[in-house]
Amino acid sequence: MNFVKLLTFGALFAFVIACGDDSSSSSFANGGGSGAGKNGAENGSGNSVEYDAAAGTVKDLRDGQMYKTVKIGNQVWMAENLNYETATSVLIPEYNGKPREKYGRLYTWDDAMKACPSGWRLPSEDDWNELLEFVGDSATAGTKLKAARDWDKARGDVIGTDDYGFAALPAGVSHVNGNGVRSFSNNGAFFWTATENGRAILIVMHYEKEVVESSRFDKETWLSVRCIMD
Repeated sequence: MNFVKLLTFGALFAFVIACGDDSSSSSFANGGGSGAGKNGAENGSGNSVEYDAAAGTVKDLRDGQMYKTVKIGNQVWMAENLNYETATSVLIPEYNGKPREKYGRLYTWDDAMKACPSGWRLPSEDDWNELLEFVGDSATAGTKLKAARDWDKARGDVIGTDDYGFAALPAGVSHVNGNGVRSFSNNGAFFWTATENGRAILIVMHYEKEVVESSRFDKETWLSVRCIMD
């Protein structure tokens, strides 16, 4: 099995800070298996979804939002970032005229662990490794899984081919800087996993690389969430 390359926390954190220049950073405030047909799921908390395998959609009945889904190998993923509002989730700031809502919300790790609707969950590192093995390997998976839009070719980005309909978008990352101010860096696609190893493990697709990498980040960082079907 081909595993994602592991970055040190220090190296990735330095990368995030370095990329957070005036053009891509801003102060950050809180924002307000496949069968045929449809099926609903409900858990003990009353959260429910309506999944339509034929249409490739899932409706989160907690707030009525609809998400595209995609089956890759034996896995079914949401093909969009989760946009369910929780008490501590945030929206990315608007930049370069791009509407922020399509990038989904960013979540701390504790929030991400419980943000997915019933029947779906935050994927583990093993789930991601299974995905990367299916699409080839981690060395080129970033290109194959990135959306074919919103990555900036003009500055030398590796543009996605979106071969599998995963459509990873560069929603960036939010963190608290040395001055205690929450800031935003728009420098790639960062996804939480459900796996811990000292810190929580994340998956990252950088602007300028084909490779998909992993690292450990402080749980109070805000990252994107992609849910996978249980």
